[in-house]
Amino acid sequence: MEPKRGNSTTTGRVLVVADWATDAAAVVAACSWRQEEDGATLGLVVPARLHGLDWAGDPTASIPCAQRQVTTIGWLAAASGLHFDAAAVGDPDPLAAIWDALADWPAVELLLCPRPRRVALPHPFDLEHRARRLTGLAVSRLALPASRAPRSAPGLLGVGRGHCVLDQPQAA
Repeated sequence: MEPKRGNSTTTGRVLVVADWATDAAAVVAACSWRQEEDGATLGLVVPARLHGLDWAGDPTASIPCAQRQVTTIGWLAAASGLHFDAAAVGDPDPLAAIWDALADWPAVELLLCPRPRRVALPHPFDLEHRARRLTGLAVSRLALPASRAPRSAPGLLGVGRGHCVLDQPQAA
């Protein structure tokens, strides 16, 4: 199913794409500002993106982190009076997560809240440009701080994995 764009059901709909390593309070503040600015209807997707060398390991390792981010953003949004029409954990590939979310919840614009980076130079292969090419939608990118959520204990070779501490074990 191809995402619908530009019809009456998508007018003013903004899909917020938040990384699980981005500060949830900053995402909610940016979304609140955006909704107050033009009355946009908001949807949320958090890709279960695998950072760094995690792509070589367990492809599901970041799902708990992404779910925690969706839950935290939902709680903070509700406390501030902000409402998301849709909120979900997405595919580890951010473009696939965006495409799937647009198929379920059509929008006219993307608001990217990516993982903070030390050097963020725009280039034709960054997420903003690739999302614009894939969807044909207007894309905005916000630079937000990193999350301060607790991370797991060091992994292999004493290097921290950078994933969320699980509140309860995952079922197999």
